[in-house]
Amino acid sequence: MPLIDSLPGDRVLFLGIGGSGMSSLAHILLDLGFGVLGYDKKSSDITDFLSERGAKIRNDLSGIETKDFDFIVYSSAVNDKNHSVYKEVQAFAKPMFHRSDVLHRVFERGKSISVAGSHGKTSTTAMVSQILETEKKDPTIMIGGDTALLGKRGGKAGKGEWGVYESDESDGTFLKHSANIRIATNVDNDHLDHYGDRQKLEVAFQSYLGPLLPGHAIVQGQDPGIQSVLARIATEPTFSKNFHLWILLPSFWDVSDSLLKELKLKLGDRLHLIHFQFEEDRLNVKVSEVRFQLNLPFSGTHYLLNGLCAATAAFIAGIEWEKSASILSEYVGVKRRQEVLGVKDGITVMDDYGHHPTEIKTVIESIQNSKKGNGKLVVLFQPHRYTRTDLLQKELAEALSSSEVLYLLPIYTAGEKEIPGVSTSTIAKHIIALEPKVLSGNIEEDLTLIRKSIAHGDILLCLGAGNVRSWGEAFLEEKKAG
Repeated sequence: MPLIDSLPGDRVLFLGIGGSGMSSLAHILLDLGFGVLGYDKKSSDITDFLSERGAKIRNDLSGIETKDFDFIVYSSAVNDKNHSVYKEVQAFAKPMFHRSDVLHRVFERGKSISVAGSHGKTSTTAMVSQILETEKKDPTIMIGGDTALLGKRGGKAGKGEWGVYESDESDGTFLKHSANIRIATNVDNDHLDHYGDRQKLEVAFQSYLGPLLPGHAIVQGQDPGIQSVLARIATEPTFSKNFHLWILLPSFWDVSDSLLKELKLKLGDRLHLIHFQFEEDRLNVKVSEVRFQLNLPFSGTHYLLNGLCAATAAFIAGIEWEKSASILSEYVGVKRRQEVLGVKDGITVMDDYGHHPTEIKTVIESIQNSKKGNGKLVVLFQPHRYTRTDLLQKELAEALSSSEVLYLLPIYTAGEKEIPGVSTSTIAKHIIALEPKVLSGNIEEDLTLIRKSIAHGDILLCLGAGNVRSWGEAFLEEKKAG
C-alpha cells in the first residue's frame, strides 16, 4: 500500500529539487519514508543536504531510468509544456504532479493551517510552526525557506494532528486545497502576470478565504487589499454555517463601520474582531475580554501583525493567547532571507544568504525599492568559494554595481583550496567606478572602516552564504555597548 493512498507509489522524481519549495517538500517525503530522486542542473548547499539525508541527486536527466521512480513532481518553473525538461521527462511515461498537488495530498491527511499573502507569509508560517512545535504538537511543516526552527530545511513531517504550510498564490495553486484555518496577511499588486488584473487577484483571495466552506479565515483588516477582499466576501449571498472570520483591526475601528456591520449581520457570533494598538515596539491586543501584549525580537510592525495572525491560528488550534505571545517573544525567524538582525542608532542591519549574481541583484533591488527615507544601502559582501568567484567574477561585479556603498570581505572558502590569483580583488577590479573597499576579514578592523560611511537611516546589508552575518551581529553588539 502506498505511503499516501492518493499517490501512485513511494518513489518520486523531483524536477528542480534545489528550489526552496521543492526541497522543503522533498524533506517531508523523506521523513515519510519515500525514496527521493532529485534532478537539478546545479548542485547547491540545498541539494547537498538532501543528499546527506538519503536523496539521490542528479544534475543530468540522461542518467535517470524509468525503473528508478513511480511518479514525477514538477514546479511552476517547469510547468510550461514547451520547457525542455518537461518535454524530456514525458518520455518516461510516468504520472506527473505539480508540486502543489503533492503538497495538498500530504496536508489533507489531518487538520491544516495555510498561510497566503503578498508579503509576510513565510515569516507567519514560521511563527505558527514555532508555536505548535514549542507546545509539542509535532506538526507537519512546509515553509518556503530555511528557518532556525528546522535547521537547514524548510519542511518536516510530524506525527501530530496539525500541519502548517505556506500557500502559494503566485500561480493560483493555493486554491487547490482548503485548510481548516486559512490566513491571508495582505493583498498587493503582485503576480498580475498570472491573474491578468487586480480584480481577478482579489477574487482568488476571496475563494481562498472560503466563506462558502467550513473553517476559519484570519485576515489583517488594516490592509487595503484585504479590505477590498472583505467587501467582496460581504456580498456573498450565503455563507457556510461553519465558517468563522477573524479580523485583526486597529483599536479605533469597531462594528459601527459599514463593512463590519454587513459582515456582522451575516455572520453573527462567527465574526471575531481582534483589536490591536501599537505601543513602541510591542502590540497591545484585546480579544473579547482577553488582553495581552505581543512583542518580538525583530523590529517592524509587519512582524507584530504577522505574529498576531499566528497567535490567532494557534488559539483556534487550542493554544491560549498568552502562551503564544510568550513563545513569539523568542521567535527565531526565517533564516537568512532579508532577515532583520536588529536596529541600533537608526541603522537597520540585515542578513541575506544571496551569493549567486542573480540572487544578489534581486536582493539589492528589493531592499532599495522598499526602503523609506533617504538613507543609503551599505552592502557588505562576502564572496563564496574560489571557483564561483573565478567563474562568475564579471557577473558578481555587475550584480553588486547597484550598491550605493560597497565593502568586500575576503572569500569564504567553504573548504575549497585556494586558486592562485583569485581573491576579492578579482571582483573589485570590474567595478572600479563604485570604489568598493576591500576589507581585511578582521571584524574589529572592518567595522572601524564601515562606521565611517554609515549613519542614521542607513541599512547595512550583510550578504553572502558564509559567515558574513557575524559582522552584522558584532556591529549591533558594538552599538549596544556604546
